[in-house]
Amino acid sequence: MEDSLITERVAHDAEGYPVPLVMVDCAIFTLKDQALHLLLPERAKNLQTGQRALVGGRLHLNVDRSPEDGAMRVAREKLGIDVRYLEQLHSFGGLDRDEGWTVTIAYIAIVQMDQIPVSLQSDLFPVDKIPKLAFDHNEIAAMAIARMRSKSSYSSLPAFLLPPEFTIDDLRHVYQQVTGAKLVKTTFRDQVLRQGFVEKTGKMSTGRTYRPAELWRLADRTVANFNRVVSREAGYRRAIK
Repeated sequence: MEDSLITERVAHDAEGYPVPLVMVDCAIFTLKDQALHLLLPERAKNLQTGQRALVGGRLHLNVDRSPEDGAMRVAREKLGIDVRYLEQLHSFGGLDRDEGWTVTIAYIAIVQMDQIPVSLQSDLFPVDKIPKLAFDHNEIAAMAIARMRSKSSYSSLPAFLLPPEFTIDDLRHVYQQVTGAKLVKTTFRDQVLRQGFVEKTGKMSTGRTYRPAELWRLADRTVANFNRVVSREAGYRRAIK
């Protein structure tokens, strides 16, 4: 019943008016070999076939309840991936973007490396080695990388790149990779515990070359913002208000 009402509203709103093509594009990040990577598959059909691009597709007005739903659906249908974290980045639009007047709602998405099918792992690129992409996707990718680095300096966002259970040192390494900051072990641990966005699992790490360490997990499934930001050669410095 609700889906039919959506269809009726769309048909009524669009009747007699030219409308732009509405797309959703996802900058999908993961951690591969301890470094931040972006998923950039080759386009299989339509315009610019064979060029690498962000993962995207049309917004289905009679199916998607929101742009976020559309982004999740596109990732699931095209890649078989359920994203762990999704955040709207920016909107891009213009007459010459794609097939005429096109609007793209771009998102940052995070997935675990083990969720990415083996057939797609060769489509992962380090964020400092992004190739030439289709359309204006280099602009979108650059903005997504900048947002990822910036937000990671004052939030728990990097933790979403890790498996559900991790050590504090795992967390420190991923913060260093994403932000580029050199973080002191003891200071980092103290500040993480003070922020309170992780909690103990009651388990210890196994199968590693060094001695077992406590395993932690996120205390909340939403990203926590801090009152301090990651700084070089230290743990955190107070956020500038």
